[in-house]
Amino acid sequence: MRFTVIGHASLYIETDGPEGEGTGPTILVDPWLSGSCYWRSWWHFAPQEQLRPEWLAPDYVYLTHHHFDHFHYPSMRRIDKRTEVLVSRFGVDVMGGEVRSLGFDRVTELPHGEITELAPGVRVASYQYGFDDTAFLVADGDDVLADLNDCKIRGRALDQVAYDFGHPTFLFKTHSWAQSYPIGYEAEDPADLTLLTRQTYIDDFVDAARRLQPHYAVPFANMVAFLHPESRWVNPHLITPVEVAEAFAGAPGVEHTELTILSPGDSWSASEGFSLTGHDWFADPEAALAARLEEHRGALERAAEEEAGVTLSWDAFSAYLGEFLHALPPLVPRYLLSRPVVFEVPSSPEPYWVVDFVHREVRRAAEPPDDRASLVQINEAVLADAIDKRILHFTHGGMRIHVQLRPGGASGDLAFWGVLMVWEIGYLPVRRLLRPRFLAALWRRRREAYDALAGLRGSGTPLERLAGGFASTEA
Repeated sequence: MRFTVIGHASLYIETDGPEGEGTGPTILVDPWLSGSCYWRSWWHFAPQEQLRPEWLAPDYVYLTHHHFDHFHYPSMRRIDKRTEVLVSRFGVDVMGGEVRSLGFDRVTELPHGEITELAPGVRVASYQYGFDDTAFLVADGDDVLADLNDCKIRGRALDQVAYDFGHPTFLFKTHSWAQSYPIGYEAEDPADLTLLTRQTYIDDFVDAARRLQPHYAVPFANMVAFLHPESRWVNPHLITPVEVAEAFAGAPGVEHTELTILSPGDSWSASEGFSLTGHDWFADPEAALAARLEEHRGALERAAEEEAGVTLSWDAFSAYLGEFLHALPPLVPRYLLSRPVVFEVPSSPEPYWVVDFVHREVRRAAEPPDDRASLVQINEAVLADAIDKRILHFTHGGMRIHVQLRPGGASGDLAFWGVLMVWEIGYLPVRRLLRPRFLAALWRRRREAYDALAGLRGSGTPLERLAGGFASTEA
């Protein structure tokens, strides 16, 4: 096996094939190969090298999940359409239809936990966790690459990975913020900002290494520069691989794992070991950010011109959120979403647009209601585009957002974003779940369900446990 880090979460994997002939299939994972995503908010932290021709014509592409920094439409349009695209077979069609709409005819859905042989000696498997995320396992002979990526897989579900593949050679895993809670939030009660902390991410990384016992553990999929003026505030909050390495060095239970920091262009092969570029992009992060900002200044200025003056239509907002409200199961508003979430829309004479879950109505007001869970501020151009494309929950990870919490509002706010995501990717209304596809996926993921039920018996209110679970698993 050989792999090359392209950047952020993108990997190019070359397998050896039968009897070490070096002719096995190639796999491109999570292609975000150039440019930006999330409304010009996310950019590559390191400068992107010229793309190699083989990266654009792999035998297979695997997409871990449908977020833009992993399933990047402009990058997918550049890839040879003869490539076979592998996605996970969720209970609903989260990605397969989107891939086909981009011109790929060869799309294969991998059932959760089912090992598939791509060639003699080359095995892959997809492991789902949460509503839309996966871990990807590749085994080439004795070498195993476990790409957990953004997937917060844990407990019995992670034990299944270890049972199926043993101790991996490499573990790749995220280690920093990819959503706006709590760093993009203000709270009247500081306790509302404690459901997720920096230490949560570091502990999650260490725990995965402790459970899988890989030979090498690589902090991965967080090499991002936030360059838009509305999201530059994120950069000082980022958890660097160096910070992870420092915590890893003193952690019990990982003494036999070597933490390895890899940068774009770095590679490893079973025959030759590591080939490193020698670039330490985190030695002077401010200089790296300044260089990326200068490099992409023109694109950012053009985006600002395109967004200037764009306003959000009340009809579009009320129709979209009204559709969402009427898709909610009967008990969800009462027990999970009992307090309204309010969007501030400055262009409107009544700028507070209230999403009232209990009464299942969307209304405008001159002042925000006192019983709200949160007040959400998002650029109107972004909000309008997200609603038009039916990806409103993406704005939470896009980082061009600011949320103000009322006391006790964190649980309700995070439940809103979580349930919105569930609706937007197709799990609601509930009648969509009464199909063989969903039931088959649910049975395959019964280990995760057991852990979820056990978690509901933990400390705190059910709402707090649900919201905390969303915060820790949302990418």
